Amino acid sequence: MKINLRTLLIIVILITSLSVIYQKIFVQIVLILLSILLLFLIHPNKKKSARLLHRLKNLGKIIFTLMLFQILFRRGGDVLWQWGIIKITSVGINYGVTSSLRFFLIILIAGLLFDIPHYDYLLALRSWKIPYEISFLVASVINFIPTFNNQFRIIIEELSLRGIDLKRIPILKRPRAYISLIFPVVARTIANARFRAISLELRGFRLYRHRTYLYENKLKWLDYVIQSGVLFGFLMIIYFYHV
Repeated sequence: MKINLRTLLIIVILITSLSVIYQKIFVQIVLILLSILLLFLIHPNKKKSARLLHRLKNLGKIIFTLMLFQILFRRGGDVLWQWGIIKITSVGINYGVTSSLRFFLIILIAGLLFDIPHYDYLLALRSWKIPYEISFLVASVINFIPTFNNQFRIIIEELSLRGIDLKRIPILKRPRAYISLIFPVVARTIANARFRAISLELRGFRLYRHRTYLYENKLKWLDYVIQSGVLFGFLMIIYFYHV
């Protein structure tokens, strides 16, 4: 299903807003199921699904570790189980599971915005009458994440060609190895940003107050229907929850 980027952004904003507003496990599970349904409807692509599952697998260990720390060190609420200084409480379980599910939700909902060009973000933000400078900065920050990921992947491939496999490094030494890789990745990304800034200056960035665009970001009838339905559903949830 092909919909406008502005419609996708509204969906992402409203789903993540509900996830932050309601700190309950049931709400997080419902939003995760809704995000999975949207991924299959909007991006029914096996390649993108495989990439998303790969990211969930890599980040799942970190999220699970954070959940354990939250459960073990949150002391409020009723004590459910205790052994020495280790105490598991109702607040700890609720907060730990809820925050972990929210992390998974953010990763899933971000899958809706995979592989979208920088120019499309710029057009979408400008269509909302956001100043061009702010639109460009926001679009550049969004584009920075895949750029950073590509640079890191290139370095991993270069190490593999040299016979260095990070997965075979002892677990205690892996953090130091990954930290040593971050600096060249950041340096390459900053170098690319510097060349981009030079090219913008050569093209007269901010020289004129009014700009023209080759393409336009127009909404179709389906986008209006989806945006209206999503906004109406969001307001109804807020209203009935607080009544």
